[in-house]
Amino acid sequence: MFKDDGTLIRSVTIAGSSQAMLGLGFNPVTHQLLVIDFGAGKVLNVNPHNGNSSVFMTVTGSSGLNALTFDAAGNVYVSDSFQGIIWTTGPHGGAGTVWKQDPLLTTTGTPPFGANGIAFNRARSIMFVANTGNDTLVQIAVSNVGGTLTAGAASVFNGADGIVLDANDNIWVAANQADEIVVVDPTGKAIAKLGDFNGVVNGVTQGLLFPASPAFSKDGASLLVTNLELDLRSIGITQSVDSQWAGQVTRHSIARLPARIPPIGQ
Repeated sequence: MFKDDGTLIRSVTIAGSSQAMLGLGFNPVTHQLLVIDFGAGKVLNVNPHNGNSSVFMTVTGSSGLNALTFDAAGNVYVSDSFQGIIWTTGPHGGAGTVWKQDPLLTTTGTPPFGANGIAFNRARSIMFVANTGNDTLVQIAVSNVGGTLTAGAASVFNGADGIVLDANDNIWVAANQADEIVVVDPTGKAIAKLGDFNGVVNGVTQGLLFPASPAFSKDGASLLVTNLELDLRSIGITQSVDSQWAGQVTRHSIARLPARIPPIGQ
């Protein structure tokens, strides 16, 4: 855990977990810290102080649980990279049910991760899902009936790995194989490309190297980006040429965002 300025507060080892942990987030309603145990195919409720954990959500099949998000009621939505499913469960967990399953959420590409980063727009009328293996961003229409969100049709938009939306519904996409952040406006037009891989100096990555998960700082002045930098052979996947360095988080300063970010060069 870190302070806003990047100072390390403490390291927390998650009890009862595998060695392959992925997405995490605090439920805005229950305030529980939920962490995806990719290796065990479940979501854990983790005590952020001592690392004690309990099973929050389970799913069926040969899953690849990857990223999660929440709706206004605290319901949880989790992407499944291997089965092409968005799973959901209530604020207090339990067995996951299929919220959306679609061929657009699967892949035969490399790396073999379909549905990955997920996020709602501000109105929660659309869910965006990054399909890593296909290098696409899928948008799923959402209807709200009595506070229950129901998935509609899915369609290809554009994209890559982890995603985050800003206050103006611009979509910030971690383009993992391009080593950059691509900013896409609500119509699907790319309006900025930020960051780059600047080599490795004394074993330390400079810039972005297979970026995975972006998040804004609380004041909106910085974008924090995790670099995957994982030897994929450790989880049974053929490694890429840039996957053998130690993982890290990179902070990128950004200007306070206008309603529309101007394209590069303007």
